[in-house]
Amino acid sequence: MIEIRNDFHLYQVGKQVAETGTYRLYLCRDEAGSQCLLQIALATANNGGLQRTAYVLKELERYADELEEEYARVKKDPEAMLNYKLGFPELVDSFVSQEQGARHINILAFRNVGDVRSMVPLSNITAKDRLRVDERTSAWIMGKLLKLLVFAFSEGFSIEATGNNVLIEPKLHYVLIFDWSTAQVFPEAVPRETQSLQISKAAQAVVVVLGGELETGTFPDNSTKAYTDFVLHLARGGMRDAEQAHKEFYALVDALWERKYHPFTTKPLRNEEEN
Repeated sequence: MIEIRNDFHLYQVGKQVAETGTYRLYLCRDEAGSQCLLQIALATANNGGLQRTAYVLKELERYADELEEEYARVKKDPEAMLNYKLGFPELVDSFVSQEQGARHINILAFRNVGDVRSMVPLSNITAKDRLRVDERTSAWIMGKLLKLLVFAFSEGFSIEATGNNVLIEPKLHYVLIFDWSTAQVFPEAVPRETQSLQISKAAQAVVVVLGGELETGTFPDNSTKAYTDFVLHLARGGMRDAEQAHKEFYALVDALWERKYHPFTTKPLRNEEEN
């Protein structure tokens, strides 16, 4: 097993779990034995993307802590939390490793998740597992994506919540955007056109995981047409304000279903049912 050291911290690096055009991901453990992900640039030319990731994750964490502190002063339920930090990875460490060819490394973890392998890409459900989710499962995925977009936009960050960049923890109902290396940073408000585009991409990912077809607007079982029509409206760029989209989404969901824990529920994809 490879060991990578940064100053006083030592990481045990395991097997590779993913690769993009700019970095590789490996399982690793820190000195306390906690499981993490080691993200390393493919080449020094790719260091900028990982440095950008580190900057954005630090800013998101700082902003989330500020909002949590403000909420603590007004909340009626002492146990209630905003939990924005569950929507993006925790930056454990960030450094340039001379032993690894001066490439940048980020050590990432998922808060409250002991086994990082329990976080799965949303796109894997249909593309790899050949399954789709039911409407109520998709509702907590879509709702939490909208919540996260509202949070990111309010801090001036725009990010693509595509199916391969959204990770979920099915049992814990966590929804997380993983890769922030391509995040756009705006000095003030994120433009409405950009908000509309990112809302649309997130909703398109939900249409896919529902087993739906964006072009025809059809779904394998459309028992709650008001719900799927609204998701299609978002997916087709029908809303330009994430906060308003989040508000209208939950107004509809609360009118349709009782707000309670709904287990992660899947069904075979439509083409598997037809065979």
